[in-house]
Amino acid sequence: MHKKSDPTSNWLIIFLVWAAGLGAAAQFGKIAVSLDEFRTIYSVGEVGLGFLISCVGLVGLVFGVAGGILIPLIGIRRAFVWGMFGAAMLSALQAVHLQYFALIVLRILEGASHLLIVVAGPILMARHSSVAARGAVMTLWSSFFGLSYMLVALIAPALLTLGGTSALFVAHAGYMCVLGVALWRVLPPPVVTDSAQRTKKPLDLATILRLHVTIYTSPWLSAAALGFVFYTGLYIALLTYLPDFVDTVQRTGLSASLPLASIVTSLTLGVVMLRFIDPVRAVIIGYVLIAVSAVPLIFTLGQDAVFIVACLVLLGATGIVPGASFALLASLNADETDRAYATGAIAQLGNLGTTTGPPILAAIIAQFGLS
Repeated sequence: MHKKSDPTSNWLIIFLVWAAGLGAAAQFGKIAVSLDEFRTIYSVGEVGLGFLISCVGLVGLVFGVAGGILIPLIGIRRAFVWGMFGAAMLSALQAVHLQYFALIVLRILEGASHLLIVVAGPILMARHSSVAARGAVMTLWSSFFGLSYMLVALIAPALLTLGGTSALFVAHAGYMCVLGVALWRVLPPPVVTDSAQRTKKPLDLATILRLHVTIYTSPWLSAAALGFVFYTGLYIALLTYLPDFVDTVQRTGLSASLPLASIVTSLTLGVVMLRFIDPVRAVIIGYVLIAVSAVPLIFTLGQDAVFIVACLVLLGATGIVPGASFALLASLNADETDRAYATGAIAQLGNLGTTTGPPILAAIIAQFGLS
């Protein structure tokens, strides 16, 4: 049985959990890369299509902080495996062509599985890593969203050609099911921890509301989340809509390259910055670079080659923020309980960003007649 004092990391579990994170991110990506298909299926406008992507984040938006308390009660291993099997089942159901409202309901339910995976995942990664490797392991976890978008952008076109959105959703369901079985087999039986014992208290509405007040009135507990919300909103929206502004021949390549640009920056410049400056300044620098990098898009629209370069620079700038945000969380909160609360806030506001970002950008695009 794995213990926190073990000097070695269980890399099989670490990579399986990380691979599960790729599948959780694909819950957003599978819709984002198939928007053209859904435009022919539903007559709901661009804002409605954007909500089809982002509504998965509603559960995390409402229950993110509570999830950080409830999931240890369920059991980290059990919650994670339930999330995997739930994601597989819901993705399979979505493969059937449904009315728009019915698909929205399934997508919101899918958000519950997403929350289980993204809250339990980093806990499992940390639990099965050595102290020496933990920083690298958590950096690996933070890369799952961007890498997943890149892989989905590369794989999805062939599946869409083969069988439309049904083929894409069935493939996603199979991926989550296979990984769920693998993780159910390899994850060790749960053990009772001090953290789990600490969460065994009444979790009524008043308690949860008081916890929200405690978190969001504390600059130490809320700072990382209050910055992270703008990153998630920008990131999902940019990955979804920037490829639509170039010729169709170039869209697949751009869709795959955009998340790669952010990953490369995060694992190179982002890591180097954190060795020399504190996380607060790193987050600020990241957002300044994002703002500056967005300006060239205005002047290069319609010039595909230059516009693509500008898009890559912009997404590269976004790569500084996520790693710095998680480092900020740890630096501001030395106590593990405080870190758990701050992580719940990141989950909650991160989902606020993913829920609101695509519809907001879609509305801006429609309002200004951009194409």
